Amino acid sequence: MNYIKINRRFGVLTISSVFLLLLAGGVVRSSGSGMGCPDWPECYGSYFPPTCACQLPADYQVIYAQKRIKKAERFASLLSVLGMKNQAAELMADPNLIKPEVFNPRKAWTEYVNRIIGVLSGLFSLIFFLTLLKIRKHVHKTRFWLGVAGFIMMIFNAWLGSIVVATNLFPVLVTIHYLAAYAVLALFMLSLVNVRLSEQSIRLTSYKWFFVIFVLMSVIQVIYGTQLRQVSEEGVATGVLYKGTTVNFDFLGSVFKAHWFLAIGLIFLSLIPLFTLRKHIERKWFLIISLLPVTLVIQYFSGVINLKSAFPLIPQVSHIFFAGIVFGITLYICIAIFRSGKPTLKA
Repeated sequence: MNYIKINRRFGVLTISSVFLLLLAGGVVRSSGSGMGCPDWPECYGSYFPPTCACQLPADYQVIYAQKRIKKAERFASLLSVLGMKNQAAELMADPNLIKPEVFNPRKAWTEYVNRIIGVLSGLFSLIFFLTLLKIRKHVHKTRFWLGVAGFIMMIFNAWLGSIVVATNLFPVLVTIHYLAAYAVLALFMLSLVNVRLSEQSIRLTSYKWFFVIFVLMSVIQVIYGTQLRQVSEEGVATGVLYKGTTVNFDFLGSVFKAHWFLAIGLIFLSLIPLFTLRKHIERKWFLIISLLPVTLVIQYFSGVINLKSAFPLIPQVSHIFFAGIVFGITLYICIAIFRSGKPTLKA
């Protein structure tokens, strides 16, 4: 049995499933289905969501709210032990924590599909990890430990997902959960992707730190995006985000300004290597670099549509998903640049 090929195939499946998770997570977030299943890993006490509230106990809202609160209390105790007493107090003071969830079959099945994709990504990463252990003597140490770290991060994020549910989508934890998915993606890509530049495209290496900064800016943009989403939801819930058909940008404050500034900045920055290197790199890399401004522009206009049209589903999902695509493309370019001129990693 060729464990090297199996390892690579399941590594690619893991990366692909994480991108799919970003898409599914966008659907869950955009449709308000994050609490479609108020327990974890089951959904209303079953491995298949019910189709009708008639299948649940009369006091199901109280039952599952109490279960969540107990789990949240254990997590708050852990935070206190780690010296994060203020964060623990903030968590337990959140009024949403005790809010019972009304059963909604559409939201339950939306969240359930998201969890199925999460289970598949976990299985793919487990097989990747086991085969990685099998071929560890034939794999470069850097690649091996990055793969191990990716698997550990995958487990951590699965656990964190259960805490997100237990805390009724506590905003800070939602953001960390989302960023952890990016960390999983980065670790597996760094472990598996062994692309390098050809001689025709070697001038791309002069933009090494440019793309490193670009990756970091894209992550910061995601952080501001999750914060803006939280503020927007609050504005919609309280009826202050819109004044008739006009967006109340004053309510969105500095979070919106930072998010918008970074969006414009990333678009213009992505054009610099495209124009300066267009005659000095091969077509393959020109097309890859071209994907950055194209994707960023699509993401920008999906964000505009979100604000102008009160967050319709497809633009919301597109905005979230394309943020992951931008991160993935930029990281791919960084890997090629940093590994060019170095010995090829084994396996």
